Amino acid sequence: MAKIQVKLLVVFLCVFCVPIVHSQSESFNPKGSFSVDLGVPTKAKNPAFEKVMEGLLNMGLDYRHNVYKGLTVGGGLKYSFFTLNSFAFNSNQVTGSYHMPGGYAMVGYEKFTTDRVSFNGNLRVGYSSLLSVNDTSKALYDGPYIKEAFFIEPTTEIVMLTDKVSPHGFSFVLSYSFYFNEFTKDDVSMKDISSIPEEDYNGITRFLSIGFGYRYYLGRN
Repeated sequence: MAKIQVKLLVVFLCVFCVPIVHSQSESFNPKGSFSVDLGVPTKAKNPAFEKVMEGLLNMGLDYRHNVYKGLTVGGGLKYSFFTLNSFAFNSNQVTGSYHMPGGYAMVGYEKFTTDRVSFNGNLRVGYSSLLSVNDTSKALYDGPYIKEAFFIEPTTEIVMLTDKVSPHGFSFVLSYSFYFNEFTKDDVSMKDISSIPEEDYNGITRFLSIGFGYRYYLGRN
């Protein structure tokens, strides 16, 4: 897994750094954009989180303002959704969900290589609530078990406009989320999960997400 994370870091650095040596495309220099992306979380860690949770959704909604020749800043909302993996409890009667709503500020860089295609990378930094909902949490807390945590999410995108004069674009999105929260038995409101050893709870919560997005660009220079 360490090798995979190193490779992902190299990809993120390349997307951030390589375009900077070039000038921004003169044909399309947008003033800003609204963006939404939908992905599926995978490769979740720490080990306990990976065994207990199954990722279904990782999404972001934001506005990005072009500050100077592709350097962008902005902010948005983020939501991730996981369900409990009943096989981790050796019972198909255990059900529940894990919700991660939050907000973030972001900084990034976008490079249009042609009139229709751009490559960009950004870093989202934010704060999220972590809500675990299952039968046990309802009995103990009369609702979800709630924690909060900071997170960072480096993201890369390849965007293609529907036409070279169109403000509409669709993208392939790759991101890796780091939540500064150590997933424990408390997160599922249980005293013990027999199939998971104590050492598997070490490490912050993190996961890879692969998906697609839509972008609406504002203004042309």
